[in-house]
Amino acid sequence: MPLLVGRATPCAPQLAHQRRARSDAPYHREQDTSFCCRPWIIYRIVKHTLKWWLEKWLAGFAPYQICVGGYRYYRAGRENNYAPERFLHLGKNVRIEAGVAIAAPERLYLGDNVGLSQRCYINAVGGCHIGRACQIAMETMILTTDHQYTGGEALPYDFLRLVKPVYIEDYVWVGARVCIAPGVRIGTGAIVGMGSVVMQDVPPLAIVSGNPAQVLTYRSQAEFDRAKAAGADINPFDELPLLKVPPITKRKFKNELAGFGFDLANGHEYFHYDKFSASRQKLVPVKGPAPEQSENAG
Repeated sequence: MPLLVGRATPCAPQLAHQRRARSDAPYHREQDTSFCCRPWIIYRIVKHTLKWWLEKWLAGFAPYQICVGGYRYYRAGRENNYAPERFLHLGKNVRIEAGVAIAAPERLYLGDNVGLSQRCYINAVGGCHIGRACQIAMETMILTTDHQYTGGEALPYDFLRLVKPVYIEDYVWVGARVCIAPGVRIGTGAIVGMGSVVMQDVPPLAIVSGNPAQVLTYRSQAEFDRAKAAGADINPFDELPLLKVPPITKRKFKNELAGFGFDLANGHEYFHYDKFSASRQKLVPVKGPAPEQSENAG
């Protein structure tokens, strides 16, 4: 007991002064009043405190590890793992695949028919807009804040984070493992090739690729307008089982396609891939897409 008194005595006057200042300040009285009116704050404090104690005292027990680890694995492997009310806006028919990590979903806008593939990472602290029918392929990274390194007071960068929203307009296709830097706007109908690093704005209908991403060509405006007018949005939940062997593939791999299961002897060009088939023959030749599919493919 004397040790406790001896250690606390030097700080007692300062703590008493802080308590008086805190109790006399009107700001803290208002804060305490609002705190009592928000039971969800108390719930979060109790929840995190209980979680901390469980992790500290039970983390070494195998039953606890099995139960908690199994639940976390189940949550991580489940699609649409985020509650709709957590988003700034969550459109209809949105697919968020397993392993997608989103920081600050309350500042993330997702339009209708958006698809986020596996292991994408979106840091929406600075604000992120993903428009209608955008498809974001696996392991894409989107950042919306940057560090301040000029005129700062620390190294290698300052304590501040600079807000630089990312705005992806409608009908954009982003390939696998693309990195989108803060402050970028990607125009309607653009296509970003896999592995690209997007450092600057992308014009509408542009097809870009590389590090940094450069414009290679543009999509057909007429074809894009026709498909858009028909309302031919891709469904992010479709498995896309129909495969086509284009002429360039036939010329380049004419001796290897048969070994991969594509039998072109009878002039077949389209194949149906059934990944749930029990047999090894998962590719079935078909005549071609249905008329409505070929029109929508525009």
